[in-house]
Amino acid sequence: MKNLVVLGAGTAGTMMANKLAERLDADWAITVVDRDDVHLYQPGLLFLPFGEYSETEIVKARSP
Repeated sequence: MKNLVVLGAGTAGTMMANKLAERLDADWAITVVDRDDVHLYQPGLLFLPFGEYSETEIVKARSP
């Protein structure tokens, strides 16, 4: 088993982990490491003051 560690689960880290998961074969294990337990969808902050998003829509737990 080969291991790949992605440091940071922001937008770039999450996108990279998802792209690699699609392209790597089953011999690879991908681990994403981040200091926070929640993900803040930062683009959603622009729409929060106008009621387009609520705080619960832009803040999500990283683990189920």
